[in-house]
Amino acid sequence: MARRIASPPHPGDLRVLYLGRQQEAVDALTRMGAAVTCVMQPTEREKALREGFGGALAVAGDHTCVEDVLGALADLGLAPEDFSPVCTEDEFAIVTAAVLDGRDGPAVAAALALRDKGLQKRLVRAAGIPTADWARFPDLTAVAGAVERGALRFPFVVKPPAGAGAQHTWVVAGREGPDGLDALLRRPGTPAGPWLAEAFVPGEELHVDGVVRDGRVLLASVSRYLHNVVDVHRGRLVASATLDDDAERDLIRAATDLTERSLAALGRTDGVFHLEAFHRDGVLTFGECAGRIGGGLILEAVRRKHGVDLYHEWAAAVLGRPSSVTGGGPGPVKDSFGWVNLAAPPGRIRELPSREALEARPGVVEGQLWAAPGEVVGDLSQGSHLLVAKALVQAPSEAAARSQLLDVAAWFGEELRVDVLDGTA
Repeated sequence: MARRIASPPHPGDLRVLYLGRQQEAVDALTRMGAAVTCVMQPTEREKALREGFGGALAVAGDHTCVEDVLGALADLGLAPEDFSPVCTEDEFAIVTAAVLDGRDGPAVAAALALRDKGLQKRLVRAAGIPTADWARFPDLTAVAGAVERGALRFPFVVKPPAGAGAQHTWVVAGREGPDGLDALLRRPGTPAGPWLAEAFVPGEELHVDGVVRDGRVLLASVSRYLHNVVDVHRGRLVASATLDDDAERDLIRAATDLTERSLAALGRTDGVFHLEAFHRDGVLTFGECAGRIGGGLILEAVRRKHGVDLYHEWAAAVLGRPSSVTGGGPGPVKDSFGWVNLAAPPGRIRELPSREALEARPGVVEGQLWAAPGEVVGDLSQGSHLLVAKALVQAPSEAAARSQLLDVAAWFGEELRVDVLDGTA
């Protein structure tokens, strides 16, 4: 079997090992002069080669597993110490990258703090930051036992301690009913555990995205979701819009302060971040935080709003280069930028609006298609990252942006044609 062998290291080379395949991240590192070797899973390798990937790569059964990565490198006569640094923008692999980078213990602890939601809550609460009460359970039977003992009260949220995209995250409203604990215990495909159970926090959900260097937040872009992300399981849109700079000045300032304090508590001193918090009656409550670029079209919204490329900032932090966020520029655009993930019902897509038609809708400044006619899609309500298209809008206010997002989603649904298949209904 033919494979591309990474050339041996040369003195003075900037050789970087990247776990996974986010092409934008690899491109950002390459533009800064790095020679990047990627560790990919077989399916990722196949897609990368089809799309013309010409870089050095190693194939691992699981790029998030230390053992698999070491084996893939050994097959090429390489080891982690041949690279500096070992990195990733894939949140499922950041602890693996920190372990293989092998620089110091605090780096591994900080990576773990960006993954484990229970650890996050313990650290931010110790720093005096409000967050929901929580407990960790080995399985759902233990969760049910805590309910029976009165140690856990409805409503609460259950989630994997290190999940993402609202997958296997549910609001448990009571014992019975479609959102009840009994239904959850019977749900097919539910992971065995462990589980985090959190007290339900009412209020609207915000997300803050930006750049931190040397422990100082250089950029904090604050947005408000149209619906709380967990509501994707009820068929709600996954979408958000940036807050109005003047009308929401106090909320933006408070969210930025909470973000800076939270990042310090988690040990995230350099890099990009995506933090979520709940807001009600002027009170902000920490939700969770990831050390990656947010999903949807957050990258594009931040670029248009603030003129900042978060992939460039991620790569600059990885390589120890200065940030391009200096504060001396013209400042953010006053308009609000909103994005929406556009889903489809389960079945085979027969007709899908074109990107050109999507971008011709009022306010839409960018459209992306992530599926094509003929493709079969499953239940996209299972996670906030599941979609068939995306749209980015620009409007003079957050309210106008939210309205445009609802309009484009309604139009898209009317234009979409999906044939229901046996077993997909």
